[in-house]
Amino acid sequence: MKIKLDFMICPDEMVKKCYVPNPIRIKIVEPKSIFITGILGESGKKMIENGCEFLFTKKLAYRLIKMGVAKKV
Repeated sequence: MKIKLDFMICPDEMVKKCYVPNPIRIKIVEPKSIFITGILGESGKKMIENGCEFLFTKKLAYRLIKMGVAKKV
C-alpha cells in the first residue's frame, strides 16, 4: 500500500546528496515512543504505520533499540 503524503524528499536527490554514516537498518516497533524523541513527524508516522524501515546511524539506532522503540532488521 502506498502512503499519501503532503510532501517527501525526492528519492533521486536524497541518494545523490544524503547519506547515513555507519547505517543500521531498523523498524520502529513503538510508534508512540518514537515521537517523544522528536526524530520523526507526521509523515514519519505514516511511514511507520505502513511498516517502512529506516536507516539510522549505528549510535542512534542502538539507542532506539535499547529504549525498546525499534528493532534491527
